[in-house]
Amino acid sequence: MKKMYFSLALILAMLLLACTAFAEEIEKTSKDMNFYFISDEYVQPMTVYFIGESDVPYMSLEDYGELFSSVMQSLSDPHEGEESYGLAFSQFGEIGKLTRTDGLPYPMTVDCAADTITFFDYDAWLRPEADRVLIDVLSADGAHSEEEKSLFHRTDKSYERYGDPVVVDCGAYGIDLIADETGVYVPLQTLSDFTLSMNNVNAFYNGEIVAIVPMSGFEGTTLGEMFYSVEPKERSEAMGAYSFAELCLALDNLYGLKEVHGIHSFAELADQIGAREVLMGPDPNQADAALFTMIWKHMDDLHSAFLGASPFSREGLLEDFRENIGYGQQRDQMVRQMDLYASARAEAYPDGVPGYEEIGNTAYITFDQFLSVSGDVDYYETAPTADAEDTVGLMIYAYSQIMREDSPIENVVLDLSNNGGGEADAAIFVLSAFLGDGYASIKNTLSGALATGVYNVDLNLDGKFDENDRGLLNKRRFALITPNSFSCGNLVPSVFKNSNEVTLIGRTSGGGSCVVLPLATAYGTNFRISGPQRLAFAKNGSFYDIDQGAEPDFSLMFPESFYEREALTEYINTIK
Repeated sequence: MKKMYFSLALILAMLLLACTAFAEEIEKTSKDMNFYFISDEYVQPMTVYFIGESDVPYMSLEDYGELFSSVMQSLSDPHEGEESYGLAFSQFGEIGKLTRTDGLPYPMTVDCAADTITFFDYDAWLRPEADRVLIDVLSADGAHSEEEKSLFHRTDKSYERYGDPVVVDCGAYGIDLIADETGVYVPLQTLSDFTLSMNNVNAFYNGEIVAIVPMSGFEGTTLGEMFYSVEPKERSEAMGAYSFAELCLALDNLYGLKEVHGIHSFAELADQIGAREVLMGPDPNQADAALFTMIWKHMDDLHSAFLGASPFSREGLLEDFRENIGYGQQRDQMVRQMDLYASARAEAYPDGVPGYEEIGNTAYITFDQFLSVSGDVDYYETAPTADAEDTVGLMIYAYSQIMREDSPIENVVLDLSNNGGGEADAAIFVLSAFLGDGYASIKNTLSGALATGVYNVDLNLDGKFDENDRGLLNKRRFALITPNSFSCGNLVPSVFKNSNEVTLIGRTSGGGSCVVLPLATAYGTNFRISGPQRLAFAKNGSFYDIDQGAEPDFSLMFPESFYEREALTEYINTIK
């Protein structure tokens, strides 16, 4: 009811503000440009606009609504009989709206007089399907339906809480939103940062084309060659000013660790490190160097990373940064630690550590990255073996061995000692395998929305979610953790710790609480940050950040101790 009243009030306010006269007459020019989607094979001509003498590209809000709908439809998989993601454009004087046409009519409102973009419900406007939960750690679609042969099931114990309206105050950063009789116009990069990026894709602009690509990037591809084929050049004053303003706007709103890093604003941080002038200046090489330094040395959170220089920068710039600027303390420490543990393991297992191994009454499950099942694999058709390449297949195989007739296994050890993270779906599968009701909590630091998803998994591949999938609950369960246990490698032991069901052995895990968010600068630099969706565990109804890592219940001091498994098995059997 509250949402209905708010929506009616919003519409009424827009009607009252609507008028035929605009605040000022604007001069704009247009250019038809090819927009490429993921590869050079999928291309669509669209129009970008330039306001006055500026070379900053704007898009018509109406055109962008069609573009964004197409991207969302390619990312989503609506159930039978459901509408695909859709947006309807409307304009009332200097106010434009993109309203969802599938499900409830959630709006995104662009007020060109106030230079604001308002989302009545940011998370609901962005979710790929109208019937999906608000925010979720898990992406596997089958968990949300009655689909047969689904490895995941989202239980009724799950819950969510809607967030507050989100107002992106572009005007406070000097970014103009434009309206005239022909439409409403917003900078392309602003639209990309606050909508596309939240679905793990970005718009990259090089003056000749726009490439819309996923987080994995496009360097080394034909589209990447096309994007980076433009000649190096200096940035205009308008582009320098906008790119800095948009960078600050995006980071101030979307960087999930801003408060804990003591960053009041990124403009202030740029001043404190002496980077404002070059971030706004004409030289893209210097601007990229300043951004590289800001991300790797001052943010230094491992999820944040500088990935690729601007197409206008000189060739080989990234390699120069790596050699001459270097990385932050946290990244260098992680590399050293991973090398230490990898060397210790290689000495114990010169032919490579097996994914599943039994030592006496103890089973060891080892993998260094959480990997989900690839799209062409169906474990209901062909059960996984010991050679399974993904985490889900390895867990299913391990379960079949642990639960076989006359199995000697009493202890199950998950070795995350050199696990740097990976895909959340695989982490949810592991949590559910070890806890029966696996769960993960998530909060959007921008909107305030939060959710806890509780899941069961089909470990024995019988198409049911029942007690036959909960055999590990009858075993003594352990996890080996180190500072290398990062991101999903940190989420899993953090939830284990809170559950009081799995014993942690080793050293405090490495943290990494925010879901990675891909971003780009207005002049095509590729980077990522710790985004606004922050992973947590729920206790007594409160969400607790996991960025500090999980402390072990029992310590192991030296890397070799993790891989001398005969001795480790004896030690585990003494733990009471």
